[in-house]
Amino acid sequence: MAEKRVLIIDDCQIPSTIAAHSWSDFINDDDNIELYICTSNGALSEKDKSSPYIRAYKEIAHPTTDGTLELWAFEMHKKYSFTHVYTNNEDLIMRTAHVRSLLNINTGLTAELVPAYREKVRMKEIAAQSGFPVPPFTRLYAPADLIGFIEKYGYPVVVKPTLGCATSGLHLIKTKDELETFLSSKLFACIDIEQRMDLVGEFMVEGYMNGRMFHVNGIAKNGQIIYAWPFAYLHTCLDFAQQGKAYGNSSIPRSDPLHDRLCKTAQRLLNILPKPSDGLVFHLELYENLDENRLPDDDFVLCEIAARAPGGSITNLIDLLSFQNDKNQSFARLDFRASVSLPISKLIEDNEEKVITELVIPRQPGKLMYIPRECPIHNLTYIPIADVEKPTTYEKFDVNGMNVACRFIAHTKTRNEGQELVEQGFQWFESVCINIPFDEPCPATLLKELHRYFHKKIFV
Repeated sequence: MAEKRVLIIDDCQIPSTIAAHSWSDFINDDDNIELYICTSNGALSEKDKSSPYIRAYKEIAHPTTDGTLELWAFEMHKKYSFTHVYTNNEDLIMRTAHVRSLLNINTGLTAELVPAYREKVRMKEIAAQSGFPVPPFTRLYAPADLIGFIEKYGYPVVVKPTLGCATSGLHLIKTKDELETFLSSKLFACIDIEQRMDLVGEFMVEGYMNGRMFHVNGIAKNGQIIYAWPFAYLHTCLDFAQQGKAYGNSSIPRSDPLHDRLCKTAQRLLNILPKPSDGLVFHLELYENLDENRLPDDDFVLCEIAARAPGGSITNLIDLLSFQNDKNQSFARLDFRASVSLPISKLIEDNEEKVITELVIPRQPGKLMYIPRECPIHNLTYIPIADVEKPTTYEKFDVNGMNVACRFIAHTKTRNEGQELVEQGFQWFESVCINIPFDEPCPATLLKELHRYFHKKIFV
């Protein structure tokens, strides 16, 4: 029996802009390890299915909504005595922690520790009790709690699930009319009113923060950060999901004073939160603190922290920053190995500073008739995500679907240069892509079809 016997709990149903990996790619020849995997149908690669490191696997339709996952884990543990349980799926972090506690596995977050990294109210309570800046917030048990909060703090406010992922279930309320709409048609629609009529504290409200947003992605061991990658958001996921605006990320180089300030802030928060006994992979989101009366070290306000790798395409950006010259290394590999107590490689620092900037262009409602294959702008990487071969339709943002038309990535020396370059790419894309709204009349459609035809004749 191998020294490390790792249960992997995963769900790969949601489409991604990043290529999938094989779990066996993260294993070295001298690792004394066995993997046991429960994942979604069709998610396991053929390479993994034939790998000697993978001793058993189970594929089910919807792991995030199927409680028999835990039954399988419990029965398999009786046979193989797992030493670690791993997931990188935010929807499964809480359940994975409870599996660890059920199986008496102390590596990683347990049921007792996980609320600090998953349940947004408990997270902010712990931070606030130790003086870490947080927005005003409260848990919601009834509409009166929301009304009272707005009476005290004013508009705008944000209502969101305490166990939400990304922008799912998030509502920005800016006026009394929007409050009335939310209370009359949205709040109770979020729960199964055939089963119950009361909220049970699964929602929270917090004050809206106007400052810029940043995120720090890293790996800590016994509570101490060993690697960290800070980024600035270009616009936000909320803008992307609710307003159909482009959003992106720009890495912050070490020469920028923001780099150290963000890393120190991340370590300050980890010093406050309960620590897992081994590795912790985290994604921390912070607001810029615009309070003129803030304390000297209170540069940022907590949005939230998650015990997982960053989502979307951020891990790809980290790979471009730190592992472009080492194709055998990746953030995903570091994530897995640190989480299951395997040794991780020392990063080789690049002497030349560089900035990676990305802009993600959302789909717009309608029929996408034409999307270019290539971009003529020099020093800008263009990655079409939508189908370039045939027209496709898109109705609205779906947290479980593919909402991206394309990505732009720039490699520059400064953040300003990178932002200017990806914005230039966005302007070019808007000028050439053809998206026909559902309600547009046929003559306008014909004109756009002619434009598409002549553009392809000239540029493709």
